[in-house]
Amino acid sequence: MLKLFLSIICICLCFSCNITENKSLEIKFSKDSSTILISKIEPAALLQLKNNINKDTIYQKLVSVLETPADDDSVGMEMEWAGKLSMLADTIVFMPDRPFFKGKNYLVETPLNMSFGDIEQVIKNKMRTAMNFKQQVLKR
Repeated sequence: MLKLFLSIICICLCFSCNITENKSLEIKFSKDSSTILISKIEPAALLQLKNNINKDTIYQKLVSVLETPADDDSVGMEMEWAGKLSMLADTIVFMPDRPFFKGKNYLVETPLNMSFGDIEQVIKNKMRTAMNFKQQVLKR
C-alpha cells in the first residue's frame, strides 16, 4: 500500500514540476454523456500518459469519479464510480463500468495540470506545499 501511495506521489510530482504556463484543464461529459473527457492536458503529462496509460496500471488511478448527492437530495454518500482510462488523441477518456445515471452529480478529481508554483515562485521560494487537485462537478 505504501508503495502504491509513493508511486502516485511520484507521478503527481512529475506532472506538477513544470515551469511553463499552466493550462486550465477541461473536464466534461461526452455529447451522449456516456464517458467523461479530459482535455487541455499539460504537454509533459500528455506525453507520459500516451506512453504509459496502457502499460502501467498506476495511471488508471489519475482520475477518480465520485457520484455525489444531487442538489435536492439532502441524504446520501459519495460513491466511487469504477471505470477505465484510455487516450483519444490528446484527450483522456473515462469509460465507466456502468452507465452514468441521469439527474445525478459526478465529482471528477485529478492531479493533472496541478503545480506547486511557477518559475517566479520557485525563485522567490514561495511554492505551495499542498497538492490542489483539479475538481469538476458534472451533472448528467
